Amino acid sequence: MRWRWLIVLLIPIFLTACDQSQTQVSNVFNAIFVGPIDLLLHGLGRLYGENYGLAIITIVLIIRVFLLPFMVIQVKNMHMMREKTKIVKPQIDNLKEKIKNAETQEEKLEANKDLMATYKQYDINPLKNVIGCLPILIQLPILYGLIITLKFPSGGGIEAYPNFLWFDLTEPNLWISLIAAIVYFFQPFVNAIHYPKDQRKTHYVLMILSPIFITYISLHSASALGLYWTVGGLFLIIQMHFAHAYYGKLARSEAQKLQDHLNTTAPSQEV
Repeated sequence: MRWRWLIVLLIPIFLTACDQSQTQVSNVFNAIFVGPIDLLLHGLGRLYGENYGLAIITIVLIIRVFLLPFMVIQVKNMHMMREKTKIVKPQIDNLKEKIKNAETQEEKLEANKDLMATYKQYDINPLKNVIGCLPILIQLPILYGLIITLKFPSGGGIEAYPNFLWFDLTEPNLWISLIAAIVYFFQPFVNAIHYPKDQRKTHYVLMILSPIFITYISLHSASALGLYWTVGGLFLIIQMHFAHAYYGKLARSEAQKLQDHLNTTAPSQEV
């Protein structure tokens, strides 16, 4: 999890720090990432009567809805694996101990085979959490496209109608930067409360680092980027809270069924 969040924090800084010109943006990246974002932003802006703040909010909604299935799968897998692992932990620890103490390669291979069979039997697969990287990887080119679109806007559009609420979307704004930072202070906190206390350290670190990075980036970018992060962070908080609450309860229920099944089939075996 730590390296995934490190990517989120560092790559936007790299992107915003790059002093690119329009001629330096490759035609391939422009066609794949920048062009579609630019067209979508201008199309929605015109649809809303040249209101590009609403256009950015709509883009955030589209992205969050698109990423929702990946987020749901990640949260579900995390809770299911955690609750099931609690129940079969003695069995898994015993097999790991056999692997550690194996005197021959054959014994080690046999113990590894038994461990993999146990994981499969209880549908415990740590590799399932790899899907948690997908939302981050998907967002990076979108963020890149948005940054370049805002840095080199095409004629008219947001450049001609930059005002939204109290700020100019094309200029840095202190208040929207601070709001985005506050949102990303609470986002890791809301996520952390759904984890055991011994697994919250990474989230607590992010509660400090995320606002610092978000503030720095927002103050050196168009405030439209701060708006994007603010709205996206708020929706992420809501989505994560309800997903954790629902799948945490479901996982505990499934784990109890597994425990009851094990107690029934092997009442004399300590699980």
